Amino acid sequence: MNPDLPNSSKRSYFLQELSLRQRIPLLICILLCSVIAIFSLISYISFRNLEMKAGKIRLMSLASQAGTMIAESLKEVIADTQGTLPEKALQQYLKNDTADSKNAILMLLQRIGDDGSSVYAELRDSSFHILLGAGKAPGYRPHSLSLLADASLNKSDSRSGNIYQINDSIYYPVIIPVTDDKKVIGYIARYHLVKITSKLIEQFSKLAGRGAALYVGNKDGSLWTDLVRPVPYQLPVSEFSKEKTFEYTQSGNNKFIGTAQYIPGTPWVVVLEFPHQAFSQSSKQFFNWLIIAGLILIGGGIAAAWIMSRHLTRPLNTLTAAAEAIAEGNYMSNVVVRGDDEVGKLERSFNVMSAKLKAAQHVMEQQILEAKQMNEQLRNLSAHMENVREEERLHIAREMHDELGQLLTGFKMEVYLLKRKLAGEADAGIAEKIRSLENAAGEAIQFVRRLSSELRLGPLEDLGLVAALEWYCGEFTKRYHIPVTFKSSVTNLQAPPLINTGLFRIYQESLTNVARHANATHVEVSFNIINDHCALIIKDNGKGFNARTSEKRKTLGLLGMNERAMMIGGALKITSAKDKGTVVEITVPVTKETTHI
Repeated sequence: MNPDLPNSSKRSYFLQELSLRQRIPLLICILLCSVIAIFSLISYISFRNLEMKAGKIRLMSLASQAGTMIAESLKEVIADTQGTLPEKALQQYLKNDTADSKNAILMLLQRIGDDGSSVYAELRDSSFHILLGAGKAPGYRPHSLSLLADASLNKSDSRSGNIYQINDSIYYPVIIPVTDDKKVIGYIARYHLVKITSKLIEQFSKLAGRGAALYVGNKDGSLWTDLVRPVPYQLPVSEFSKEKTFEYTQSGNNKFIGTAQYIPGTPWVVVLEFPHQAFSQSSKQFFNWLIIAGLILIGGGIAAAWIMSRHLTRPLNTLTAAAEAIAEGNYMSNVVVRGDDEVGKLERSFNVMSAKLKAAQHVMEQQILEAKQMNEQLRNLSAHMENVREEERLHIAREMHDELGQLLTGFKMEVYLLKRKLAGEADAGIAEKIRSLENAAGEAIQFVRRLSSELRLGPLEDLGLVAALEWYCGEFTKRYHIPVTFKSSVTNLQAPPLINTGLFRIYQESLTNVARHANATHVEVSFNIINDHCALIIKDNGKGFNARTSEKRKTLGLLGMNERAMMIGGALKITSAKDKGTVVEITVPVTKETTHI
């Protein structure tokens, strides 16, 4: 296969290499694969989208349930705290700071601040300044705690504060307002330890699904926890929406899908997340089943296509064998008609075509025989005309040399005698005319001699082919001022006059074409014997031409040169390109009668 062909050509060539029996299963396989692949892809994408949508809805529902559970749990803690507070004692202390009331409040704070679930309790005034505190240790409460972090809540409402961390434990404050005539005069802050166990979280994750994780954090993103310990969790809290899910990537390029729910009455947010792959387990399994079903369908389709292709190609193979027999020249090859379907019609048409081809072959053979005979007659006539032309040239050369040469010589002698008689003539114009006539007569005599020599091939007859070729190089250079270099490894060639004359005339025509059309500045000529063939090569550095175009136009000069080469049993080859010069090569086989020295 040609590597330079474009890809589309390579594919077409590959299909052409396959038989019809191979193409039909291949094409059906490609068609089935395409249809199954498109159907599977569309089904997989639709199923995955449905699965993703259902998973997101379930995710938001679970997150909402988790937020509701935490909010209900917080309400129970607030209710429990409110139930343990003596409102009158608190009001009395906040209005009248006495030693008795102070001791009573400290005992209250110590009791509610160290009851197992709480670690500290404190009383603050309406401006959130700390008045009293008691419990396990003051260190269990944060040093700076914004108890009114959520400004959207009413100051008279009970609430929780931000989650905070001390060592490895997690705490949060419950804030209960103390009112007098519906006016807030102080606050009780009770700091609770988060005691949700990891087992409870694990049970929730199993209930939610494999890979589910529940996180609770502050709305400001200051701390995230899985309700067991703080976690290094980073989420764009400001972009949370309780109506939507969001996708993000954690460390290790792990993709997750999560949803967030704000817990009413708290500055907290609940995040429930699943690994992204957990939403596509069913769709992947569905896609695997599609692949298995598709492979089964493809296998069955290929088997059916193979059987069908064998049934279809059997008569076609018979037709192919008969066509090959006709291509080899056996026009008696017929096929058996097996039915009336399309293949049967094709078989009948093939038999009719075979009979017509046989008749056409007979007619064509007769025409070819007649054309060969006519061509041979024309070539013999052309050779005869060429011999007659050469004899006419010889006759004209002799007449010119004998008759015209003698007349010009006599004319020149008369001019010379006239010049001697008028030697003393004083008229300078007459003397000039006589000199002009004398020069013209001399030039005419030289022209007649040169033309006579060219017509009768004097150098070829007198010197032989190699010397005549070299002599003509000099004559061509003198006439057209184009240098010609002649090289030959043969000093003399004894060949029939027909070959010598043909080679010399082709040589003359080639150099004449160089002078007329090539605009060359140099010509190289070589004559050698190569592999029992004499080769005459004429190469110029001219402007060149399109050899294919000239061959199609059948120019007379090239036709004449080619005809001369065929007459002497040789071959003419012309190689040329624009602005790259022209090479004319004539090769003639060396026969037993031809010798070289």
